Amino acid sequence: MLRRRYGQPSAVAVTHPVEHALRAILSEEATSEQVDQAMARIRRHFVDLNDLRVSRPREIREVLGVNFPRSGQKARVMPRLLDQVFKQFNSMVWDFLHEMGKVEARAYFEKLEDVRPFVAAVMARDCTGAHAFPVDGDVARVLGRLGILDPPSHSETEMQALLERAVKANRAYEVHWAVKHLAEDCCTAPASGCVGCAIFKICPSATVPPRGKGRAKTGKAAAKKKSAPAKSKPAKSAGKSKSEGKGKGKGKKRR
Repeated sequence: MLRRRYGQPSAVAVTHPVEHALRAILSEEATSEQVDQAMARIRRHFVDLNDLRVSRPREIREVLGVNFPRSGQKARVMPRLLDQVFKQFNSMVWDFLHEMGKVEARAYFEKLEDVRPFVAAVMARDCTGAHAFPVDGDVARVLGRLGILDPPSHSETEMQALLERAVKANRAYEVHWAVKHLAEDCCTAPASGCVGCAIFKICPSATVPPRGKGRAKTGKAAAKKKSAPAKSKPAKSAGKSKSEGKGKGKGKKRR
């Protein structure tokens, strides 16, 4: 159902792992358009990625914009991630990923301070081909409303492990991509556009606004109402007295 609505994703080709990591951090609970705009501002404002690495979180937050989702937390994580890798490998290219295995790469990013499991899963999946299902607030919200996950009861790591067991490796990327699109398109927070959702009929949490409060009639219901014949006016009461009837006819000339 989601494939019919959103199509299929193109194959992932990571040419710059460092920028891919930054996009992964920015993409948590943000739309693809917001991420593209934020990356463009970063490229304009900072000389290079090393300049970003040594910049203060306050400056980075101003570049992202106060309205960017979780801008303060992301402005702190980005330079922290870059600095930890640089101090270990003395590089801003990240060629070391070519020598790491799938499990090793994921474990490496998970051990870095302030790096969320979502980012580690994205990097392992897209840079090494690992079987991973990244879970951020968007994915947890959508799958929670569908009754597949229970976000309050499980951590991100636990939810990722559950989904990786449930979804096959060759389908994981497409399913994750479709769920993120649904979160951005209809299943937003705090309210959701259930009426236009592609999986409205099978969602246990779907809600519809009552008629008369912004819900337009569509399809067969609207056509039925449009073609329905007008109701005839009720007949006049038959309980009127004869004298009343004679009074109304008095004065008329007979033909």
